Formats: sequence, structure tokens, C-alpha cells
Amino acid sequence: MKTIYSILKKLIVLSCLCVSVWCIVGAAEDFVERNGGEALLFAAGVKRSDTSQIGDTEDSAPTDKTAPVWTHDGLLDPAPASQDQVPLPDDGIVPFHSDLLPGLSSSPDPQREYAPVEEIQLQGGTPIDNFFVRDSTESGTDLAAELLEDPDVHIKGDGSVEVLIYHTHTSESYSKDNPGFYYKDMETRTANQDMSVIAAGEELSKALTARGIGVVHDKTVNDDVFNGSYSRSWEVIQRNLQEHPGIQVTIDLHRDSMTTDEGVKYKPTAEIGGRKAAQAMLLAGCDADGSWGDFPDWRMNLRLMLRIQQKACELYPGLMRPMNFSNSKYNMNATHGSILIEVGTEVNTVAEARYTGALLGEVLAQTLLSLE
Repeated sequence: MKTIYSILKKLIVLSCLCVSVWCIVGAAEDFVERNGGEALLFAAGVKRSDTSQIGDTEDSAPTDKTAPVWTHDGLLDPAPASQDQVPLPDDGIVPFHSDLLPGLSSSPDPQREYAPVEEIQLQGGTPIDNFFVRDSTESGTDLAAELLEDPDVHIKGDGSVEVLIYHTHTSESYSKDNPGFYYKDMETRTANQDMSVIAAGEELSKALTARGIGVVHDKTVNDDVFNGSYSRSWEVIQRNLQEHPGIQVTIDLHRDSMTTDEGVKYKPTAEIGGRKAAQAMLLAGCDADGSWGDFPDWRMNLRLMLRIQQKACELYPGLMRPMNFSNSKYNMNATHGSILIEVGTEVNTVAEARYTGALLGEVLAQTLLSLE
């Protein structure tokens, strides 16, 4: 009897051992199937070179949640949550003083003619309050007095369309990276809207919309043929004013270009919140002597842009170049809230321009919503 009991006991132990081995083998097969060769490296004590862990699923967060993460749309994500966000894309958005800037150590192709790019912060002009204005009008306009006058813009901020963003020179492009030089045969215009002024306009539009200001971002290409661009963008303005009679502010967003006689291209850049932003410039037109004939209310635009410049310098010192006040019109006779903005140059990265678009959105929102 004892012999039979002993045999049964051994059989039970052996059965339990077999079941355990079977479960372990099944789990291991599943692990290897999900993680492939990385599972073998893990088992051998070899760690992966990235920050994620073996067995992370698509919904897992990166293990280093303190590291900055940049989203695919080119803007910093303050609360990164998923691995589909990559820490260093090649769009140029990195900490301002980082030596990891994409392309910084790249060498030019000796088969192509190239010249240097110089990062600068443009300053100067006549001081008005906390900012500067370059006045080339010789009109004798008292800019400090105009700053005290109320603009003729009254934004409700109820989501109805009150702002139009458009681009007279729609194809003006930015650079993808920042190598410290440029090729003299580089393209400065593009049909790729992710690399043009439209990309900066999109960030401006999103920022205004987030503050309750209704926006139309018209992406009509007005410069397939460069001559006549302003006539075509005038038609864009009029069409949108008819479709959305509540529009009070029209923003023509451009990209500038600055090259010295020696061939050096300037890259106007500012550090805002630890990141690079393309410097922006407001251009206000003037018709003090009435030579244009159809621009009698130019002071209304001037007053609004002076307020915007003031607010920008308060919120983001260094973001703005000196405001340009010139004898020009540039379709700014369309409304009493007509604005022309230059964002960066062709050697600023598109990421820097997009960041500036978002910053300008906050500046404009605070300015417009403060007007009574």
C-alpha cells in the first residue's frame, strides 16, 4: 500500500513539473514572437541603446519622461505621452544652445557653390515705449501719440470668423535644417506647404482659434507668376470679406530675405523659452501725402500694429525685429486691421518659423481681445 502511495505521489509531482515547464515555454515563445531578436539580447544581459524597455507596447510612454519631446507637427509637446513622438527629428527644433542641432557639423558638397549663414538679432530704430520703429516715411508722424490712440478693431472672440490669414507670396519657403551655410543654387520657393509660409500661418491660425477667435486661413497660391501677386491676393481678400463679413483683421504673412554684398545670408533668430524662433517684423504702410489716393485710413492699421509690437516685446523680448513704417500700401487699404508680417528668412528652419507663428498667435490674441 505504501509503495502504491509513493508512486502516486511521484506521478503528481512529475505532472505538476511538466505543466510548469509547458507554461514557461509558452510564455517564452510569446515573448520572443513579440520582441524578436531584442528578447535574446535581453536574456543575454545586453541592453538596447534607446530609452524604451523590452516589452513596451505601442501605448507605453518613454521611460525618461523628463526629456523634451518634439511632435511630428514641429512643436514642443509639454506632456509627451507616446513613443510615436521622437526626441530629435530633423526639423531644427532643439534647445537653443544645444550642440545637437541637426546639420550643424555637416560639410558642404564641394561640387556646389556655397556661402555662410550668419545668425543675428536685428535691432535699432527709434525707441517707442518698449520697442523700436524704423520710420522711413519722412511724414513726421508722432508714433508715440499714435500708440495711445485706440485701433478701430473690436474682436468679439466668440468663435465667429473675424481674422483672415493669407499669403501674397504663398510659395516663399524655409530651410529644413541649419548647417551654417547655404548653397547658392538653393530653391527659395516651394509648392510644399509644409515647408512654406503656409506652415507658419497654420500655427498662427491654430493659436488664435484656441483663444476663441474665428480664423480663415486662405492658402490660395498667388505667386505662380510673381508679377501681379498683390492683385491676386487683393481678390482673395475681397472674396473672403464677402463670404465672412465679420472679418476685421487681415494678415498677409510673408518670409523675408537678406543677403550681404559678400554673399552672406542673414538668419534672424531669437531664443524664446529655450527654443529658437525666427524673428518677425511688422510692416505698416503710410500715405501721408495722399499719393496712393485710396489709402486715407492708414493710421488705423498703424495704431493696431503699434499695439501688437508693444505686446510682443512685453511677452517675448527679442522675437520682433524693429517695426518697419514705410511709404507703402501692400493691400493694407482693405480693412482698418490690415497687417503685414515677415517671419524669418529663407535660411531659417521651417520649425523656427512655425514656432514663431504660434508665438505671434498668442501676441495677437492678447492684443485683439484687450481692445474695447
